[in-house]
Amino acid sequence: MLNVLVVDDEPKHRQGLSRMLKNLRPEYHIFNARDGAEALERMETHPIDLVFTDIQMPIMDGLEFVERLTRRGGSESVVILSAYSDFAYAQRALQLGASDYLLKPVEAQKVTPLLQKAEHKAGVLREATIESALSELLEGSPAETDINLLQRSFSGWRRGISLGAVIHTSGADRKRMLSLLKRMLAHIMEEAGLAHAFYVTDQWLTGVILSADVSFDITYALEAQLQELMDHFQKEHNQELTVGIGMYFTEWGQGAQLSYQQARFALQSLFYDGPGKLYKSDQLSPKDPSAIIHLDAGKLVKAILSGKKDDIHSCLKTELDRTLAQGYPDPSRLKYSVAASIHHVTSILSEKGLSHIPNAAFEGALMRCSRMDELRETAFQWVLEMANHIDQRRQCKSETVVDSCKAYIEANYGEEDLSLSTLAVKFHFNPSYFCILFKNHTRMTIHQYITHIRMRAAASQLLQTSQKVYQVAENVGYRDVKYFIRLFRKEYGTSPDEYRHLSATSI
Repeated sequence: MLNVLVVDDEPKHRQGLSRMLKNLRPEYHIFNARDGAEALERMETHPIDLVFTDIQMPIMDGLEFVERLTRRGGSESVVILSAYSDFAYAQRALQLGASDYLLKPVEAQKVTPLLQKAEHKAGVLREATIESALSELLEGSPAETDINLLQRSFSGWRRGISLGAVIHTSGADRKRMLSLLKRMLAHIMEEAGLAHAFYVTDQWLTGVILSADVSFDITYALEAQLQELMDHFQKEHNQELTVGIGMYFTEWGQGAQLSYQQARFALQSLFYDGPGKLYKSDQLSPKDPSAIIHLDAGKLVKAILSGKKDDIHSCLKTELDRTLAQGYPDPSRLKYSVAASIHHVTSILSEKGLSHIPNAAFEGALMRCSRMDELRETAFQWVLEMANHIDQRRQCKSETVVDSCKAYIEANYGEEDLSLSTLAVKFHFNPSYFCILFKNHTRMTIHQYITHIRMRAAASQLLQTSQKVYQVAENVGYRDVKYFIRLFRKEYGTSPDEYRHLSATSI
């Protein structure tokens, strides 16, 4: 339905065109004016979609009128009524902003296409205006004019719900898929006899569905069609469509805003339970948005220090499950909270002397997670990387201690009391742990390594000096010559004297 203004100073022409328009479109509101000045006055009090205006008129002619309309920036379509002698004026009017012209006398078959064109333009503009007002209402700070516009546009509604939809693709393809979804949803609503308004952003589709029956169950009536729509996108486009529906509202303003927030909250469920489903807000148990979400950093530190992958995985799973026990927090809030908890773990480890430079790549990956299972795995890999780093540092430290111990033994093998116990005290380790640590790195016990170094030194002295065997034994830490000889024979397969003699004769 359009509001049409006919501007002509000749009553016969003005009334004749008005009657023709009324016959062609009985639902139109037709307004009249005798010249451009009176037409501007009419347009101050009535929103006009289409103007038919003559050129030759007193007070304000058609050219000045069209120019004034262009300057004021209106969205109405303007058709010039022109006689053959005025054709040059009609061309000028088109340059000034008129959309079409008709030659007099006006014929109905030539008017009809212009009405269709104006209807399409008005429909697009009206839809865009409604979408803008709805967007301001649901996501911004609506002005009174936005609410008034929605009330006028949907005057017969009694009950409504908000709907949100996400298609899991990216970039231009997502915008294209959302536009297709918008058209398909509009068709479904029209077939169901439901008023509706949808708008598309870069991320999702949002809208309202309205019924004239205050008791009509909109969700139940549309559930099967929405499921078919999700199946269609999966089968025909290989795209996962997820739909969230809010609770009912009966007034524009806070009621619609609350329903929209519920629909958005319902859509959060796809982060936890997966895409390709219909989520209704009455099926969910929302978590207090002010609740502090955190993981037990102390337990995580203990698991990390254990160095056991299974313990780390089990601890992180337990902590995340505990966090989600009372409902589904906002995914963004959950991601930030998990990241903050892991940073807290880093601080605790640093206080223990286990400093670790956080890996920004893990934090970035955590923030990009679109599913809860992705978040679990990313958090686990982040924490495991910390554990591996600490283990590597331990390994490096252990190797340094063992190398220092080996160097000390090689420099002090002649000390008679050189043993596991004295070395453990010197290097500040528990003897049992120090023995295991040393063997893990050298494949020998400390006692075996001391003996090996002493025997090597003894063999060198036997070949390079003329000292007696008992003197060599004392030099390498043994007062008991017989014990020394027994150890030497075990190491080289011969006695010290035989070793010296065989080595001398082989030169």
